[in-house]
Amino acid sequence: MISALQEEDAIALARGTRDRPDLILLNQVDLPMDEVLNMGRRICQGSELSSSTPIVVMAEHYGEDMEGKNVKVGESEYVTYLEDGEQLMNLLHRLCPV
Repeated sequence: MISALQEEDAIALARGTRDRPDLILLNQVDLPMDEVLNMGRRICQGSELSSSTPIVVMAEHYGEDMEGKNVKVGESEYVTYLEDGEQLMNLLHRLCPV
């Protein structure tokens, strides 16, 4: 696992490790969803990860109708509208089986 608060740090850390991340998990904090997804794509490209590396965005704001849903929004990009931590763990296990 690599943890970073800034996009540039995430790229540097992912590029600088021997074991590449299998997934990018982003928290949508005060940014539009498109901007967060683009950030994930830039992290993948900048750290030379495969274009098939899953990107998961934990949505910050959503209505009750979306709660508990995982929505595939691209080839390997997902937005999760968390109901609880188990939902996130199930999605991560599905995308990166151990």
